[in-house]
Amino acid sequence: MNIFFPLTALFMLGMLTAVTAVSEPVCSYKNSQGETVFLKYLPYLKKGEDYVDFGANGLCTKQATCTETFKTEVEDCSKYPVSCSNKNTFNGVFPACCVKC
Repeated sequence: MNIFFPLTALFMLGMLTAVTAVSEPVCSYKNSQGETVFLKYLPYLKKGEDYVDFGANGLCTKQATCTETFKTEVEDCSKYPVSCSNKNTFNGVFPACCVKC
């Protein structure tokens, strides 16, 4: 028996499983540092992953969320009237991270 036959069979089996693998659709967002961030939509939870974009000064500038249609929805800090006196009224990191007190 040829020693390369088992190795070839394993290689072909690996190729077969790689071909049948299905990639999951994702959303993408380019952050303020120029890096691409990939976000998923979780259909069973009916919720998209989100990403809070922090600038070099430590304050956040935007939040990106993956939608059900795999589109990236981006919200800017300027959309929210956040100040030091009302930042505790917002739930979560964004948009409270838009101001530094």
